[in-house]
Parts: sequence; structure tokens; C-alpha cells
Amino acid sequence: KIVKDLTRVDPVISSGWAWLDDKLDGGFLANGRAMYIFAGLPNIGKSIVLGNIAQNMAKQGKNVLVLTLEMSEMMYAKRFCSSLSKIPIRQLKTDTQTLSKILNEMKQNPKQGRIYIKEFPPSTISPRQLGAFIKKLKNSGIRIDAICLDYLNLLTTTFGNSTYERVKHISEQ
Repeated sequence: KIVKDLTRVDPVISSGWAWLDDKLDGGFLANGRAMYIFAGLPNIGKSIVLGNIAQNMAKQGKNVLVLTLEMSEMMYAKRFCSSLSKIPIRQLKTDTQTLSKILNEMKQNPKQGRIYIKEFPPSTISPRQLGAFIKKLKNSGIRIDAICLDYLNLLTTTFGNSTYERVKHISEQ
């Protein structure tokens, strides 16, 4: 049984970076039965990495839900627009016609996945409430292939007396 399991190839979603896919045994598991945590010091670029992963997945035709408890929806949207259009973020407001054209072309591309961004204030939503929100999206007909959560520690829980216990409980939920 173990040999058969070891030879099975699980579907994956590429991160868009060969070096990371190599470490992940091909990419992120596509069956939704895994959680990947990117940890680091403040202001080291975790949100930028998550945003880039979301974009790389969307370029593969995957629909990605970006849940943010730290950065605003508009800041994420500006970063995505700048990256996808190659218009510097400072010039987005003065080059809206070009941006609109590029975004409309992407929207018409059936191979292009979608990125959905939803912001919640820090420490206002629990894992269970987040699950209900995701279920509501799915019930409305939106297919979600991957979820990027920025960031786990800002979900709320009443369980645990230490940061470790709270984050452990949130992760398990």
C-alpha cells in the first residue's frame, strides 16, 4: 500500500518559482489538503511573496483568494495592477486608460485565473467565520483553487494563554 502511495502523483499548483517548487516536491498540493506557512521578521517581504504567488497561480488559470488582515484591499490591488501592467505603482493614477485596457484584456483571457481580495480588520474574524465566508463565496459560484492568508497570527481566537497556543489553535482550525 505504501509503495502504491509513494508512486502516486498528486496534482500541484506551481508557485511560479522553480527553486520553491523543487522544495515543495513540485508545487503546492492542489487537492486542498495542505497548509504552507511563510514566516519571517516584520517588513521582510512576506506579503510581497504571497502576492507574487497569487499572481503566479492566476497566470496558470487558478482562482486565488487573498485574505488580508494587515494590508488594505486597495494596497493589494494596486500592487497587483502595477505588477501585471508593468506600470510603476506611483504612475497608476495617471495612466488609468492603459491600466483599464490591460485589465480588460486579461479579463477576456479564458486562461487567466482571477484574484479575489478580501480585507478583514486585524483580530476581528475567527477561523470558523473565515470558513463561513469562503463557503459563501463558493456557494455564489466562485471557484477557489488556492487561498493566501496575510496573516495567520491576526485571526482571532479565545483559546490559549500564549501566542504559541493561540496560533496553534488557529492553525488547527
